[in-house]
Amino acid sequence: MPNPIPPFDHNLVLPPHLGDPTQPAHLSPYRCTTLDLCERLGTTPERRQILGKFLDFRERLRIEGLTNGFQWLDRSFVEDIEVQASRPPRDLDVVTVYWGYDLAFQQALLTRFPEVADPMLAKANYSLDHYPLDAGYSPEATLELTRYWISLFSHNRMGIWKGMLRIELNTTAEDAAARQELAKVTP
Repeated sequence: MPNPIPPFDHNLVLPPHLGDPTQPAHLSPYRCTTLDLCERLGTTPERRQILGKFLDFRERLRIEGLTNGFQWLDRSFVEDIEVQASRPPRDLDVVTVYWGYDLAFQQALLTRFPEVADPMLAKANYSLDHYPLDAGYSPEATLELTRYWISLFSHNRMGIWKGMLRIELNTTAEDAAARQELAKVTP
């Protein structure tokens, strides 16, 4: 089965759509697995290191019990930044969209795993620029935050339209396969 992550376009970014923007299956964010991500974008030692830490972060979310939801991935990691800016990606930008957790669970999660809501800690410990989005909090807040993240992630720093990725949260088997993929190519 072909990898669902499209190749970079002429602007060195994921395309914002695959030809017909009226077809939902052709639109970003592109649904993929962590294995797809590692196979397609784990092309350098720096990228593989970031992906390994991303998998560690996802495992920690599962251990803490946060499994309902998905993650949006974007910014320079999902661009051909090596060609664009002659440098490797520095991190991976992630928004974890979740629902179905009460306030007590969320407060306990933040106490046990502060990286979930502290981008500086997430960057230091997991090479992620991470932001949580509780889609169950309120419909209006969810729509406003979705509008914010889609607007931010749909363009690169040069104003070029681009796509992003979506990965489901509770994918233990796929994440294990992704780790195996990283191990195959890591010296």
